[in-house]
Amino acid sequence: MTSKAKITTGSNDRPKDETIAQTGSGFPDDTSSPVEVSDQQIKRAEESLRENPRQKLEREVQEKTDLSEKGAE
Repeated sequence: MTSKAKITTGSNDRPKDETIAQTGSGFPDDTSSPVEVSDQQIKRAEESLRENPRQKLEREVQEKTDLSEKGAE
């Protein structure tokens, strides 16, 4: 086993020559569980991506105006 010099001594310490995240060669060390997303979240994300910035701003302003008129500030 090769000993590599550490760059820190804290909880995030790692060998100086190691890669960050999964940018290195070889098989990734992916021990995390898969992310579960509901159909509603997918639909909301798709709509958000389709909406152009002007439409998004107009919608946000309208929502804030509606809340202000209802006294929900």
